[in-house]
Amino acid sequence: MHPQIVRHIVSPLLERLLGRKTFAYLRECETTQWRTSSALRAIQAQKLRALLQLAQSNCTWYRREFARLALNVANDDPFEILAQLPRIDKATIRQHQSEMVNAAVDGGPIPFNTGGSTGEPLSFFVDRRRIGYDKAARILTHAWFDVQPGDREVYLWGSPLEIRGQDRFKRIRDRVTNELLLAAFRLNPETMSKYFRQITAYDPASIFGYPSSLTRFAEFCEATGRVYRAKNLKAVFVTGEVVDERQRDILYRYFNVPIVNGYGSRDGGFIAHECPSGSMHVMDQNIIVEILDENGQPVAESESGEIVITHLDAHALPLIRYRTGDIATKKGGQCACGRGLSLVGAIDGRRGDHLVGADGTLTHPLAAIYVMRELDSVKQFQIHQQRDRSINVQVVEDGSANSLNSERIISDLRRRLGPLPVNVETVGAIPVAGSGKYRHVVSEATDSFNTVGSV
Repeated sequence: MHPQIVRHIVSPLLERLLGRKTFAYLRECETTQWRTSSALRAIQAQKLRALLQLAQSNCTWYRREFARLALNVANDDPFEILAQLPRIDKATIRQHQSEMVNAAVDGGPIPFNTGGSTGEPLSFFVDRRRIGYDKAARILTHAWFDVQPGDREVYLWGSPLEIRGQDRFKRIRDRVTNELLLAAFRLNPETMSKYFRQITAYDPASIFGYPSSLTRFAEFCEATGRVYRAKNLKAVFVTGEVVDERQRDILYRYFNVPIVNGYGSRDGGFIAHECPSGSMHVMDQNIIVEILDENGQPVAESESGEIVITHLDAHALPLIRYRTGDIATKKGGQCACGRGLSLVGAIDGRRGDHLVGADGTLTHPLAAIYVMRELDSVKQFQIHQQRDRSINVQVVEDGSANSLNSERIISDLRRRLGPLPVNVETVGAIPVAGSGKYRHVVSEATDSFNTVGSV
């Protein structure tokens, strides 16, 4: 369908039929993104107070916590209240979900779930307001790269269940809203050849997907001489995994458009997005982001900590100080693009992707990834650390004459992590998770590591 018809008629009508004020929220966000940091802080304070009062009135669990801490949500400073509240996580929601849900939310609570790609699936509830603001943030950040509602977009995304689970309404909706969904869970030469033909014929304005899946697709196309010549592509949006510079380089070389990083999750919502100047902006209108150390205290600028969010528009199940499990660097200042939205530094991935050294030091996964990427004989790999800190490395060889140097892998990993047991095995293939995501490093040791506990 013509993009202008989708942009001005189909998409707004669909959102209204679903009871969502998405395009009204979008107009609001288009204006507030240029406000000063102090003005955005005032918007957050107003929304936060309303959220705290809603949680106290409608959610038994929060009402009990406010009473236990003797907090006056009507009169006390909302940010001071926030700092005193316990952090919550998936386990908290599983245990207390019935007490945390706001049954009186406008339109009723809507069941939702995460795919559980990290081993922690979660069923929870959202509402029309939250969905509308998350969609508005996505539309807003696409527009930063001149990708407008109704422009054609290809998704290399999802699990086989998500693909098969597309009911007739959703398939029709995707067609009339100019969206093409391709499964990321099984990328073999046959499917990638088919995807190349589909994407080229579709000629989208943007491509959206996991960086690992898109990189594999681009490498396959380059290796087999499939040149991308479609004319309308403006940006490739990557999310769901940490994107590294190697992946950015490959994707830019193949698609020759900006490679744009976004950060969010099904449970946490749309949290931050990269702008044309290269900064990661927090969606301050909708989200409060705290970066906290292991004791729940704010880290200093340029230091890393866990991302803890408060979704200001999650009214069905308030996410107040929700632990994402992701690690990021705190960053101050203002971006050259002129937006007042606050910044977040490097997002290093999930805590479960970090390794624990022999001395107990938490080590960034890139320390191990670089060991593997220096070896020409390695086509694919996965490093898995067990709870006892022992390490198993699975390697798919590239079939070249160079033999795998297992002893070098063991030696280099021990030099970075200390004298840990390391086993290297050659395998034929390394499957991705059911969601289509691929993780170079998986660590169970962080489960028993000195983890951040609730305040």
